[in-house]
Amino acid sequence: MKLKAIHVFYVLYLLGLFYILFLYNRQIDLSWIVKGGWNELVELHRSRTNLIFFRTILRYLQTMNYATGMRNIIVNIGGHMLLFTPFGFFLPRLHPRWQKPFAFILMATIVMFIIEGLQFVTLSGSFDVDDAMLNVIGAWLGFLFLRKPEIERDFYDREIS
Repeated sequence: MKLKAIHVFYVLYLLGLFYILFLYNRQIDLSWIVKGGWNELVELHRSRTNLIFFRTILRYLQTMNYATGMRNIIVNIGGHMLLFTPFGFFLPRLHPRWQKPFAFILMATIVMFIIEGLQFVTLSGSFDVDDAMLNVIGAWLGFLFLRKPEIERDFYDREIS
């Protein structure tokens, strides 16, 4: 398989995503492994884990005021969706299998829960099903609205020498 421009852009996107999700204003911490194992990790995340759909989103909406609430809604809800919109652009272009809506949503859901799990394990974030849901919605929006017209195929399918 020859390297194509789409592969380079995808890798750059993934590197940026990794930086934002795991490093920007965060710190990867695996000290829980030697401090007490899984029980220590669960205890550290007890107040930061959300396994109930819409709990975090409703909390943002309930605490909304003009000063801080609107910013929180835009950053947290809009940001999650915007951050993963390129995922919906890239994945269907990398392999024809991901051009089918069901396969795409299934893969996006799996990837988002892996990301949430990694944030949980590395203590670089929390495990929140609302975050995963918003990420999948953002990827789905990218899938729907950034469909591949035939004209752009020549640009992204060019081989890099």
